[in-house]
Amino acid sequence: MRYLNLNGNGLDLKVSKLAMGTDKLALSLTDAEFFYLLDIFTDAGGNFIDTARVYSGGKSEEVIGRWLEKTGKRSNIVLSSKGCHPPKDDMSQSRLSRKDMEYDLNLSLKALKTDCIDIYWLHRDDPSRTVDEIVENINTFIKEGKIRMAGCSNWYSDRIEQANKYAAQKGLCGFSSSQIQWSLAHTSEDIYQDYDIVIMDEIEYEYYENRSLPIFVYASQAQGFFPKVAKGGLDALSEKTRKRFGSEDNLKRLEVLKAFAVNHGISLTAASLIYITCNRLSAVPIIGSRTPLQLRESLEAADLIITSDEADKLYYIDK
Repeated sequence: MRYLNLNGNGLDLKVSKLAMGTDKLALSLTDAEFFYLLDIFTDAGGNFIDTARVYSGGKSEEVIGRWLEKTGKRSNIVLSSKGCHPPKDDMSQSRLSRKDMEYDLNLSLKALKTDCIDIYWLHRDDPSRTVDEIVENINTFIKEGKIRMAGCSNWYSDRIEQANKYAAQKGLCGFSSSQIQWSLAHTSEDIYQDYDIVIMDEIEYEYYENRSLPIFVYASQAQGFFPKVAKGGLDALSEKTRKRFGSEDNLKRLEVLKAFAVNHGISLTAASLIYITCNRLSAVPIIGSRTPLQLRESLEAADLIITSDEADKLYYIDK
C-alpha cells in the first residue's frame, strides 16, 4: 500500500492511497459482512475509512464504531466523517450553523465510539454564509479536541480559497483537504443534475494543482462503468449511470483501459483507479466496494506506479 502525507493543524497524517468508502454498506450488509470488508482493507495496509452522518441514516457510522470497538484498531485508523448535510428532501436548506455542526459532530462521535475524528468534512457549502463564521466554528471544535483536521466536501475552489485565506490571516486552521466527484469516466455538471455536487473540471483541476491541496475522490469508479460495460455493454448500466457516463469518449477510454489492464495484469476496476492514484494531483480515490471480490480488485491499484503523463494518456484519448 502506498501512502500520502496529509498536513494540517500542525499534524502530519499518513493516509493510504486508497480510502474505504462506506456510503450504503450498512443498508445492504450484515455487521459481519461489513466487518469482513473492513478487515480485508486494513489487512492490505489501508488505514483511511470515510463515512458520514447522513450515510444510511447514521448506521454506517454505528457499524464502524462497533468494528473499531471489537478490533481495537482505532489508533491505527485515520477516521473521516462528514456532517451538516441538508435534508435529502430539501437540499436548499442550510445546515452550516454552529448549532448544526455541533449537533452532527456529537452524534458522529457517539456512533463511532471515539472522542475525536481525525478529519471532519463539511458535507455541503452554503455560499450565503461567510467563510469567517464557518472557519471560526471549525476551529472551536479543533480546540475542544473533537476533530484533528477539517476538510470540505462539494465546495467550489473559490470558496475554499476564501476560507483558507481567512484562516491564514487569523492564524487559524483552514481546510486541509477536499472531497470532489471525479473519475476516469468523464461526466459534466449539467448531466449530473444534482447542483449541490461539485465535479472536477478544468477550473477545479487547475486550482488543486496550483495549491497542491490534497483531494479525496468520491464516485472514483464511476459506479462501475468500465467493468460493467466491458462485460455487458451499455445495457448493463442503470439508466442514471448510462446518462451520466455513457458517452462516446468514455467508450473510447474503455478500449484504452482494456489494453492497459491486460498489459499490467490487473482488473479494469484497478486500472481506472490508477488514473487518480498516479495523477499529478495529490489524490486518494474513495472506493465503494460492496463485495470482497470488488474490494480485492480495487486494492490491485494500491501499489502500481505509473507516471502522471502515462496516467493522462488514459483520459486524453486523442493525444
